[in-house]
Amino acid sequence: MAAIFNIILPKRMNIKRWLIGFCLFLISPTIQAQPGKDTSIVYIYQAAPSFEVRVLKIAARIVLPRNSISKKLSKDHFVSDAATIPKQLFTEFNIDTTRVYGRNVYRISPKGKKSGKYVLYLHGGAYINNIFRQHWLFAAKIIRETNCTFILPDYPLAPAATYEDAFAMLEAIYKSLLSETDAKNIILMGDSAGGGLALALAEKQKNEGTAQAEQIILLSPWIDVSMSNPEIKEIQKKDVTLNADDLVMAGKVWSGKSETSIYLVSPVNGSLEGLPKISVFIGTHDILYADCSRLKMIMKQKGIPINYYEYPKMFHDWMILVSLIESEKALSQICWLVLN
Repeated sequence: MAAIFNIILPKRMNIKRWLIGFCLFLISPTIQAQPGKDTSIVYIYQAAPSFEVRVLKIAARIVLPRNSISKKLSKDHFVSDAATIPKQLFTEFNIDTTRVYGRNVYRISPKGKKSGKYVLYLHGGAYINNIFRQHWLFAAKIIRETNCTFILPDYPLAPAATYEDAFAMLEAIYKSLLSETDAKNIILMGDSAGGGLALALAEKQKNEGTAQAEQIILLSPWIDVSMSNPEIKEIQKKDVTLNADDLVMAGKVWSGKSETSIYLVSPVNGSLEGLPKISVFIGTHDILYADCSRLKMIMKQKGIPINYYEYPKMFHDWMILVSLIESEKALSQICWLVLN
């Protein structure tokens, strides 16, 4: 779907769209915490899907192959490289690349004043696809609005690697971060598979007594690779980007010799008590919505606060497409979380 986004969406947001997005921000329901001791935020977006969203959904149904992951995994060998960093980012930000466990770790920071916040961002791609152009543009938007430092690892991917290889690299990166800043300045963030990986990493750190990040922000997170939730079947009819059977295959490859039910690959099955504040952004026309709703229910039953942002009729990972009106709203909420 990344190719469709590059064709249809403008590379720069025009002033008219910005004004529309700002007006929507003003008229949308305010974010309110639940009463009592529960500090949860529950937000439901009220506006109908924008024209651009409707066009994208139609284009996706026509153009996107429904079994792209299984076709890719069926090849004996394939390479998934990170998308090239857009040239304008080098002009606007400081960008450094280091190597950890033989793979790149990109650090993007403002050239001017820094907020002192560090976002450790884990990209999506079903654990087989690398960083997309949209990830770079999304990172740039967050940095502009918050002056944070964005750390984006090119972590090991399946089928050449499994979750164990990824954790080895990510734990080394996190340990290095702790040597230069306090854990309260670190935010774990990820989209799709990266969202699941971020939650699993936080659970692993908690179990091992590692200093916890300040908060966890999950964007369309894939938190159960088994795809066994019975509600997925009905949502699949509305999802224009993801295929449940494809994801089951990718999840099995990612888990290696382990069961897909273990929390390190399906963190919804892990212990959620004692974690930093979790914020989830999800659209209802995303098959991953089923397990995000399940996560919300589990946390409510356990009395654990959660910030939950639901966008009706939105597709998977819409929030990283920075030119959409709906993305502008989500981005304003994400930036608020980063700064607060």
